[in-house]
Amino acid sequence: MKTSIIGIGNLLRADDGAGPHIIEALSKEHLGEDVDLIGDISGLDILDAIAGRDRVILVDAIQGGGGKAGAVYQFALEDFKERQTLHSYSTHLNMDFPTMLALGQKLFPDAMPKDIIIVAIEAEDVTTISDTCTSAVEKAVPKAVELIKGLLQNVEEKE
Repeated sequence: MKTSIIGIGNLLRADDGAGPHIIEALSKEHLGEDVDLIGDISGLDILDAIAGRDRVILVDAIQGGGGKAGAVYQFALEDFKERQTLHSYSTHLNMDFPTMLALGQKLFPDAMPKDIIIVAIEAEDVTTISDTCTSAVEKAVPKAVELIKGLLQNVEEKE
């Protein structure tokens, strides 16, 4: 099964760049031929990036996850429907994920992936203009990388 890992974020807004920073770290790992890495994407461009994919792991910063800055989370789409605070996820989307994906399913019903996982790091600062993350988020990047590698390993074991 082909897996696309998509880093969402703005590299010039401190912790908002967590997604692309994780993609950069993953690019140094040996993830296999069935893994595509896509970095530095935001907004409705995400729909184009996930269309036609089997399995997608979206990687981003989050505010409202409930933990301290640098906490690493794994969510399924159902989690967004259950936890209202997560609808503010991702500071650069024009709409929340369930709404965006519902739109994608209306526009491209056969192209939307059935398997979507979200890996997120609790952000501390998404407003400062900076090409580096805060130390809490920087320290969390390797944890997110290990979580993603574990998710990929689980897929290999199931196949």
